[in-house]
Amino acid sequence: MATASPLIKFDVCIYKSDDISEDEFFNWATKVYSVKAGPLMKRYGIVKWTQTLQPTGFRGPMRHALKTDMGRPDWTVPDYDLVTTYWLRSLDDMQALTTDPVWAELEKDAATKSNLSIGHFVIGHEVVQFEGNVDGAGA
Repeated sequence: MATASPLIKFDVCIYKSDDISEDEFFNWATKVYSVKAGPLMKRYGIVKWTQTLQPTGFRGPMRHALKTDMGRPDWTVPDYDLVTTYWLRSLDDMQALTTDPVWAELEKDAATKSNLSIGHFVIGHEVVQFEGNVDGAGA
């Protein structure tokens, strides 16, 4: 029996444009962009797509905790506003998606809401150690 190849996890860390409020950016990303982008991603075989919103109000307290409570003074909390994550069977699927003319139009709109001059990619294989701890049992 053949073993399935692990999915590729691809994170894109995005900063919002300075010309848009955080609430407006989050609303656009999760309610406007997602409605347009989702069907296109499905067409190109993207297995899963998530968005992680990183509100400004979370960053300061976490930076403080790292330095004072967690003993990690040199660690950072980046100022990304959104991390969008794709699970792919192949990098070819992402290549096909991002070369579609409809995707190019979506990216034109994204350029008005996001600061595309900076960002960050993370790519690799996700290893799930546990999932679905519904009873909350632990330490």
